[in-house]
Amino acid sequence: MSESHEFEYVIEMRRKDNYKFEVDFESDQIPKLLTDEPPSIPGGEGRGPTASMLLAAAVGNCLSASLTFCATKKRVEIQELKTTVKLTRKRNENGFWRISKIHVDLEPTVEEKEGSDYKKCKEMYEDYCIVSQSVKNGIPLEINLIQK
Repeated sequence: MSESHEFEYVIEMRRKDNYKFEVDFESDQIPKLLTDEPPSIPGGEGRGPTASMLLAAAVGNCLSASLTFCATKKRVEIQELKTTVKLTRKRNENGFWRISKIHVDLEPTVEEKEGSDYKKCKEMYEDYCIVSQSVKNGIPLEINLIQK
């Protein structure tokens, strides 16, 4: 949140079997993650989060981290923070599933100290969230299918 230069993440995914993919964040400090589809999809086993779940988690995590970042800057102690994300999906006009809404509830327990400015923080923390603001504004997506 405080970096001032452009950077990229490179994440590599490899199919293990059926719908299971191993996600490698190319970091010694971050373990690989297994994603999967639910058993309601033939071949899915529900052994890991789906892509939709990861998107919901990314939005909720970013907003939680942004509120924490802002509160820290404003000298406000967050004692507890519960974040609940509800992702809604529905079929589009062509019958394909799409994410139609993401609803986020943040429930912080805060202790305001003298000189803190939590009110200002509540007004601006969303601006710090890279993920939610990018999703809200529509991220340009480039897709290449490289046939081998």
